Amino acid sequence: MKNQTFNPPSLQEWQEAAEKALKGRGIETLHTKTYEGINLKPLYTEEDLPAINRVEAYIPGADGKISMINEWKIAQKLTRKTWQDLSQALLGAVSRGQNCLAFSMGSLELDQGFDSFINGFAGGSLPLFNIEKNNTALVDRLSDMAEENVSLKKLKGVIGFDPLSETGFADGEYNLAEWADKVTAAAGNLPDIKTIVINTSPYHNAGSNAVQDLTYALSTGVWYFERLQEKGWSPEQIAKKVHVHFSVGSHFFMEAAKIRAFKKLWKDMLASYGISKETCDGCISVSAETSHFNKSGLDQHVNLLRSGGEAFSAVLAGVDYLMVHPFDTVKGETGMFSERIARNIQLILGEEAHLNKVVDPAGGSYFLEWLTEEAGRLAWQEFQRIDRDGGIAASLKAGKIQESVRKVCEERLADLSTRTQSMIGTNIYANPEDSLSGVEVGDEDRLSLPFERLRRRTEKLAMSGRKPAAGIIGLGELKSHKPRADYVSGFLSTGGILSHLSPGCSTKEDILHFIEETNYPYYVVCGKDEEYDEWLPLILETASNYHSQIKMDIAGKVSEMKMSEWKQLGLNGCIYHKQNMLDKLNSLITMWEEENRND
Repeated sequence: MKNQTFNPPSLQEWQEAAEKALKGRGIETLHTKTYEGINLKPLYTEEDLPAINRVEAYIPGADGKISMINEWKIAQKLTRKTWQDLSQALLGAVSRGQNCLAFSMGSLELDQGFDSFINGFAGGSLPLFNIEKNNTALVDRLSDMAEENVSLKKLKGVIGFDPLSETGFADGEYNLAEWADKVTAAAGNLPDIKTIVINTSPYHNAGSNAVQDLTYALSTGVWYFERLQEKGWSPEQIAKKVHVHFSVGSHFFMEAAKIRAFKKLWKDMLASYGISKETCDGCISVSAETSHFNKSGLDQHVNLLRSGGEAFSAVLAGVDYLMVHPFDTVKGETGMFSERIARNIQLILGEEAHLNKVVDPAGGSYFLEWLTEEAGRLAWQEFQRIDRDGGIAASLKAGKIQESVRKVCEERLADLSTRTQSMIGTNIYANPEDSLSGVEVGDEDRLSLPFERLRRRTEKLAMSGRKPAAGIIGLGELKSHKPRADYVSGFLSTGGILSHLSPGCSTKEDILHFIEETNYPYYVVCGKDEEYDEWLPLILETASNYHSQIKMDIAGKVSEMKMSEWKQLGLNGCIYHKQNMLDKLNSLITMWEEENRND
């Protein structure tokens, strides 16, 4: 066997074999379109590789020689109720492998407790990491303290916020003048702290796609360069103070391509300001956090899997700082166990998957290299369009960016509600007994919120003693109705509705006995299409004679003519593949709510 050789198949041979397996369908049926408008093929070859120098494009500082390892800072953000507790928590995290002092102020005040906290870390080598909305007061306080305490001037890391994305995206307004003054005042006292932050997370957590994230990062960078040059900053000074922050979603390759593409585009943008290659290599500082947008309060431990894949994607892209949110972040307050697991995800990626031993571990992948170039090309086109329209600030004030992101978010939600996209534990494989206790279902942007709001309603009904439950009437033998019965059961579980499958029903008496035994207000008939013509009139009559208020659906989609005919006999509707689950479940839960009020 060692002496055997195999001729690699050509692309044409692969296509012929694939089409044979597809039973005559063309290979183009395997193409998929992303939210970025990129058409993905099922197979990529060496011919798809872009004609660029990968090392120079994506690996800052390599200078054509790969002699580094892929190091990143584990920036697990901790929040506590006192500065002393926060200090102890950070020291504990560092003793367990964390190599960055990432924290959130939360409700803490910048008082003497803060002074003791920051002085306690002044002589250390670990960088600080704090990106929070409107934290200019923190930068200001640190700058003032550094004037009196020389050791604080040695602090390094990232502390800042993005007034354009974090306030401008929300309402189109921002206080750029105050921000610029604070950043300028702190520049001399905190030379190694990056205070100019470009944060794309607000766009991501509102539903934006990867190309939009890229575009807005570049556009924000240009805006800050222009404004700070008016303050007397040189392009080199600005570039060394800039840090770019991304959220990473669950589209694994697209998210890795997004960050890799940014590095190349950022180099191109710096070059347009006359910054040399040697200078700009040290000016690319990138961090990432796992997405809030795709995390669910339902089956929360699945968030671990989502975050693990997102962290993997960010590391492949070569981020400098990485924050993995604990799986129970949706509760508002996390626990020590979930914080530990989130930190360990990064330790596993480095120490067990050895991703910290290889520079650009994803480099050379035909698909990822092509996708990186394609995402960058589309982002550059959109960046130029925004620039022609007056820049990102003008687009935010006009609401153009908000509208563009909203459209993508609506597309994502539509796909989730029809199961075109799956969210395990939320819109598929849901546990109807799952509880949302402690989960914040507020105004924040999360894709699962419409499903969680449905579950809140069923939980409220359960507390009143009327937990929604439905009967599933299976016609004939189990094997003939089980596929549709399983689909209906999973569909109803998504809304927190319990279901009870009948034994195989072969007579009117079987059906009546099941209805009498369960006495539910709602049933779904599952069988083959040809069985419905024979059985449905009889079932509807039997149910109506037992109780006139019983509602009956069928599993499967039928023609409008047939549905109109059956509705005249008393059929309520149907449950079928690619149906809008939110609309259907909302109407069903409303039925139980109205029944509860009538009682």
